[in-house]
Amino acid sequence: MLTGMMKETVIALRNYDWMVRDRGLDNVALAWDSETLVYGDGGTGIEALCEPGLTPATADEAPL
Repeated sequence: MLTGMMKETVIALRNYDWMVRDRGLDNVALAWDSETLVYGDGGTGIEALCEPGLTPATADEAPL
């Protein structure tokens, strides 16, 4: 684990990184005013980035 980072921060970064690499930077955005992770034809709350299993990059992570 990265030294000094909380586990949920590492999970969020891995999920976001995977989404950007898989979908492309132009197709993933963080809408801070509405606290939304925007992708495809919709999105989800930004807090979903902290969920293990949101993307294949965190599929093997233990639940928080």
